[in-house]
Amino acid sequence: MKKIALLADGWRRYVTYSWVEGIMEGSKELGLDVCLYFYNTNGTWSQDSKFNKGEYALNDLPDLNSFDGVVFDCTNTTNLDEIQYMVRKLQSVNVPVVSIGYKVDGFYYVGNDNKRLFRKIMDHMYYAHGCKSFVFAGGPPYHYENRMRFEAFKEALSDYGIPLTADMYMFGDFDYQTGVRYMSNWHESKKPLPDVFLCANDNIAAGLCATAEVLGYKVPQDFKVTGFDNLDKAAYFNPQITTVDHNRGNIGRNALEIFKALWNGTGDASDKYLDSEFIPAESCGCPNTGRVDYRNYIKNIIKGSVAREQEEDAVMILQKELEECNEYYDLFERYSDYIQSMKCDGVYVVGVSDLAAARNNAHFRKHGYDIDDEVVLYADDKDNGKLEFKSVNDLMQYMQSVDKNTCYMYCSLHFRDEIVGYLILRNPEFLYDHPEQFDIQSALLKRLENLFKQKVLENTNNELKNLYNHDALTGLYNRVACNEMVIPMFAELEAQNVGCTIVFLDVDDFKDINDTYGHQYGDELLKTVARVLDEQKPEGSMVYRFGGDEFIVFIPGDRHDTAEKYIKRVYDIMEQHSLFISHGIIYTRPGSGKSFDDYLVSADTKMYQLKQQRKQKKDSNFLKGVDISSVPMMVDNNIQIMDREGHVCRVFDFLKLNNVNSVRLRIWNEPDKVPESKGYCSLTYVLEMAHIIKKYKMHFLLDFHYSDYWADPGQQNKPDAWKNLSFDELKEAVHKYTYDVLYRLKIMDCAPDMVQIGNEIRSGMLFPDGAVPQYRQLAALVNEGIRAVRELLPETKVMIHLDQGGRYNCIMPWFDSMFNAGMLPIDAIGLSFYSFWHGTFMDLKDTMSRLIKLYNLPVYIVETAHPWRHCKGDHIPKELMETAGLDAGSAEQKKSLEIIMQIAAEVSKDTGKTGVYYWEPVGVPGKGMGTWFENMGMFDEHGRALPGWDAIRDFDPKNPPIKELDKYIESLYEYEETPEVEDFMKLLMIHGNLISNPEFKDGFNNWQIETSLEEGQYTLGKDGVFISSDANFDYSISQTVDIEYTGEYIAAVDYRGTNTTGVEVELFMDVEDESGVHTYTSDIFPDDIRFVTHLLKPVRLQKNARVTVGLRMHTPPVFAKIKKISLVVI
Repeated sequence: MKKIALLADGWRRYVTYSWVEGIMEGSKELGLDVCLYFYNTNGTWSQDSKFNKGEYALNDLPDLNSFDGVVFDCTNTTNLDEIQYMVRKLQSVNVPVVSIGYKVDGFYYVGNDNKRLFRKIMDHMYYAHGCKSFVFAGGPPYHYENRMRFEAFKEALSDYGIPLTADMYMFGDFDYQTGVRYMSNWHESKKPLPDVFLCANDNIAAGLCATAEVLGYKVPQDFKVTGFDNLDKAAYFNPQITTVDHNRGNIGRNALEIFKALWNGTGDASDKYLDSEFIPAESCGCPNTGRVDYRNYIKNIIKGSVAREQEEDAVMILQKELEECNEYYDLFERYSDYIQSMKCDGVYVVGVSDLAAARNNAHFRKHGYDIDDEVVLYADDKDNGKLEFKSVNDLMQYMQSVDKNTCYMYCSLHFRDEIVGYLILRNPEFLYDHPEQFDIQSALLKRLENLFKQKVLENTNNELKNLYNHDALTGLYNRVACNEMVIPMFAELEAQNVGCTIVFLDVDDFKDINDTYGHQYGDELLKTVARVLDEQKPEGSMVYRFGGDEFIVFIPGDRHDTAEKYIKRVYDIMEQHSLFISHGIIYTRPGSGKSFDDYLVSADTKMYQLKQQRKQKKDSNFLKGVDISSVPMMVDNNIQIMDREGHVCRVFDFLKLNNVNSVRLRIWNEPDKVPESKGYCSLTYVLEMAHIIKKYKMHFLLDFHYSDYWADPGQQNKPDAWKNLSFDELKEAVHKYTYDVLYRLKIMDCAPDMVQIGNEIRSGMLFPDGAVPQYRQLAALVNEGIRAVRELLPETKVMIHLDQGGRYNCIMPWFDSMFNAGMLPIDAIGLSFYSFWHGTFMDLKDTMSRLIKLYNLPVYIVETAHPWRHCKGDHIPKELMETAGLDAGSAEQKKSLEIIMQIAAEVSKDTGKTGVYYWEPVGVPGKGMGTWFENMGMFDEHGRALPGWDAIRDFDPKNPPIKELDKYIESLYEYEETPEVEDFMKLLMIHGNLISNPEFKDGFNNWQIETSLEEGQYTLGKDGVFISSDANFDYSISQTVDIEYTGEYIAAVDYRGTNTTGVEVELFMDVEDESGVHTYTSDIFPDDIRFVTHLLKPVRLQKNARVTVGLRMHTPPVFAKIKKISLVVI
């Protein structure tokens, strides 16, 4: 039996059941055994956006890869974000997808041939009725079927020789009121009436005709009107509306035919553009079709009105009966009885555990479903009556065991945007004649929410009865009970000269756990601690929750070893749960005169001392670092810095006051040979700085560039002295140079604590010998550096440093290739992460977490920075910050640091070792130190410290500054197209694209490519051209167009790609005309979060000019995607 998922959004409050009927009937006709899972949403009905989100949450329920096929219907969906989300989701699955009425790359299409059918209408009006002036009264501009009808409109006008103007089309919605608005606005504008209004559907046509009549016009005498879809309102309207049949009954079957062809490997599995009947009628000047029996229609209206009144009465009675239900089971039973009294074979209700238990602190999801957190609240069907299931998995297995050709319809249960469960209706055939199931479901939801609140209140009242002397969360005695029970017992033992033991316990890092994983997780943790303390307590002892995460154990009698053994048992069990607690033990001495509270304070003090010792040891593993390699240049130029209050400070005093505990220095081989370096970063300067670092008792990270000047992904140049060495000589030089530098540092008693072998070496080092993809040669060179460190400084840690800190797929393959090539073991991974180059903050978190898990190594951010302003001559321009999550600004610089440090701390809990280094924060703008310090350092133009230093000083890994970090990060990356891009899209829709094969649907036909890449490194996929290389490369793709009309033109590219140091990407237009050859370019700042449309400023082109439009790249290893290249006349 085949499983099919149908994802469909209803029209307003109605269910589109015709697709279901078509699939189910088609399965019988085609001899297929099918089980249909119909996920129905009504996300277009409510004005409450949160309610609609609750409806659309249902789309995350199915595991789409478990189906044999998926049918997708978004023709009623008005939320573009939801459409795009579902398209991306469906594009990621490995099963065939059939889309109804909405064409998507990679999906099969079933629906009307909108262009051909609309062209039938146009030709009829032009040739049969002699219409010469046309207006397209359209639906939503983003809607696929509306777009296709508009395309037909434009093509027909072009064929008739009629120029298209802005007055000839209108876009709105698909409803009756849109037609009302179109006619009213046209009348008020006093524009001449067209010969015909061509409406995108019958609703618009009916609204337009009705309003025209009110305004004194007559259709078709004053102008003609056509519709589309053949709704009842078209056939029975006065005048009867010219339309096209919609073919609803055939769409489901045609979708099934595609699946059958795919499953069996025979038949036609291509897109199905359905022909349909054109129905001319009175609104275009043709006679009445004569197909309508008006008397029967009126009779049916009367009968329908009576039936609706009866249904409304029944629903009102049901609502009253639902309101009287005080238990979930009774509520769902009454609902089920009503539904099954119509044509429906079963009702199953699934709810989340917090709903079922009516917890006071219930936390309902807003995204996604967790089957382990769900329970079956009710189940009843016509085969087996009332059913009970231990789990939702049991229910799913039962449903799959039901006979073939069954439909299960899923509906979301939600309180606005909070997910509380879902309904499943088996074979709900009543929906074809009674599509207003939504009204019944709304009544159920309303009572369910009120009943939940009622039950929460009841449970709370019951809990209050136990709160006086019991802790509601753990069930232990509380502080009140401790005072009432223990103090009298302690006094009695004192009088008998019997000592006792008091143990004070506290959960380590509980606040951090709560903030990271949520209060529900924290509560479960406290319950676990309470259970272990209570189960392991010595006989006759008592355990109390004293408050928060603090517990007291009172052990009567003078038994010193008992408490120690008890604590050991508790610690052993806690470690199995990855929980850690601190404790303090006090043994009382009868006759000392101390009260119970005195002993309690002493036990608390001992516990606190133990906790602090652990915290200090653990916190020392978080490195708050800075790379201050340029400080010698600042000192030589007598540049001073000040703290926030304006006091002049020495650099290292300032760093120490701001809790900086590590300094990173770069070293260049012979910088004197490169004039631009001014001789800085030589061994001499490193020795001077290292001495100061050790004097201030800071951690020291040394960064070998193995170059006379900068080394980064775009340039890894050999030192001048090594240029003519053989490979064996080069390896020896790396070893000797590394060893010699470290030896000089060692004998001065300032050896580094950690050493980087190379700087950002993802593209390799010591080019060309160590350039990627020559991983074996690169590994051999790196190993020489590692050996030098191990031989001389066995306690010093070895780090490998790469760029692209937010891109796991760039970093993991590199390390795998290097380890496979024989790279020696290392101690740490270092990453560069600049939010404007290297992905999102969430990408960074994901990358660090996965690297730590995969390689069992600590991961450090050894380079990061954020601009504190935009200014003339700034190092990082405004355009580059559009993808950074945070704009430039001093507050944003501080926030960026807080986010990155918190990410590093969160993902490194298990290793306990990590750190974050700000790159070159110490420098003052306008002092000749370079463009970096104009906006990337951490001092303003007066030399005063910026707020970012507070982030470093105050950061505590156990008390991070940002609550719900992931949600905060998500909020930073909301994206809207610019007005310029929106205007361009409109021009593209109206005038079309002058580029042939712009989206590479026909391969690389018409395109010219020049590149250093192999063919396999640039390929075609569903998103166009995909480029990926692990070495530096050049790539150019372009197309030449002959210009037919003088005018202004815009070129554009839809581009997505990674960014880093050395990436150069530009959109270009080369123009050859009578005046010569001209080149126009626009730099692209890549964004790998999403496709972004980049525009070239309008260029005036002359007729007969030859124009080449394309994209050029000169970059280190990155990936890139080119979705579309466009050239449009304005």
